[in-house]
Amino acid sequence: MNASTPRATLFFKEAPHALPPSQGFAVFEDRAFILHHTGMCCVYDLKARDGAPLAVFPLGSYNAGSPTKDYTNHSNSCMFGKEHYNGNPIPLLYVVIGAGIGYDEDGYFYRCAVENITRSETDGKETYQAQTLQVISYHPEGIEDTDFLPPCWGCPAFFADTEHRALYMFSAKYRTKRGTLPEGERENTYLITKFDLPSLDRGALVKLTPRDIRDQFTVRSDLLFTQGGALADQKIYYTFGCPMSKEKYPNEIAVFDLNARTMCARISDLDEALNMEEIESCEFYNGELLCNTSAGSVFVIDKKLLP
Repeated sequence: MNASTPRATLFFKEAPHALPPSQGFAVFEDRAFILHHTGMCCVYDLKARDGAPLAVFPLGSYNAGSPTKDYTNHSNSCMFGKEHYNGNPIPLLYVVIGAGIGYDEDGYFYRCAVENITRSETDGKETYQAQTLQVISYHPEGIEDTDFLPPCWGCPAFFADTEHRALYMFSAKYRTKRGTLPEGERENTYLITKFDLPSLDRGALVKLTPRDIRDQFTVRSDLLFTQGGALADQKIYYTFGCPMSKEKYPNEIAVFDLNARTMCARISDLDEALNMEEIESCEFYNGELLCNTSAGSVFVIDKKLLP
């Protein structure tokens, strides 16, 4: 790669708004769905690359902190599957909700909300509504009676593979900040745990347990500060970093191959290319990997960096 080639270039930037910071990011056709802390969603025209949203609406799982801040919908990550509900042309959206570290009787506060988003158009103006059809949680009770590792220190991310009816939980053995590893540990352990993807007819709340684990593999790595990501071609693309924090965690993207059960690529040195903004998530559009930041920018990653 030519040394002058930027590792990422600006695709578009959200217009100024009063919403909380940007978080999860998903694409359907030519529309970008960018989520904001608490569960607000802005829809953008990717063809036009226009930062003015076509629509703004709350997810069905919108939560600003009820009954406690642990249940706030941080909207950390999201992705569209290929499953459609009642003929809706927009497929179901899987959203990582929750904000608290720990769990209640129903499992970890970080859960997967299955959202059905419908679109209508009047006089050329798009409007959207969302309904939460199901929430999927994980409770670790009984993990000591299995051969699997405890797959989370507190805030897992979920990736739905609707084509193969699988649900992956991406997590870390220890918290992904500096100073949190036990004495003697030099690297963290990232865990990818596989479940069967629950069907909607299992009800509004599905509580997975260690008995539901189908597979699990681990990857040792010094990557820090987990964010969100995407699943494509049996690979999880996951973002890390917060360069403007006091600790200056660098922006990076790691790629985990679900078939090879390993980390197959690591894209580093993204801070300058992303204007020192905090990376949040990533998604593919027309064969290109886009990533968004908390400041509302969307960048396209240089294809030469991808596996």
